[in-house]
Amino acid sequence: MGEAMKGVTKAMGQMNRQMNLPSLQKIMQEFEKQNEKMEMVTEVMGDAIDDALEGDEEEEETEELVNQVLDEIGIDINQELVNAPSSVVAAPAAKGKVAQAETAANDDSGIDSELQARLDNLRRM
Repeated sequence: MGEAMKGVTKAMGQMNRQMNLPSLQKIMQEFEKQNEKMEMVTEVMGDAIDDALEGDEEEEETEELVNQVLDEIGIDINQELVNAPSSVVAAPAAKGKVAQAETAANDDSGIDSELQARLDNLRRM
């Protein structure tokens, strides 16, 4: 056992001579300094990313609220979009057609005619 301890002591002495402790301490201090700097940068970047993504959460909350209100009043957006017309809007109507559309507001297609008349007036502008 004494011989083993003597060998360990010799090996430790050789290692101490080979290692430059002040240099090793400098390296460790520099490592700690860089590690702290990296932690601060990581924290700042994390906060910036959280702030940037915060708007998405608000948008999702707004969409959920709108869907909830539409559900409460019985409107299904997806169903309405399926039923929406997909044809191309016709060329602007003549002035005579606009007047006819305004006078035809009393029949079942009155709302469509009135909207078409408004669109035609906007196109003329």
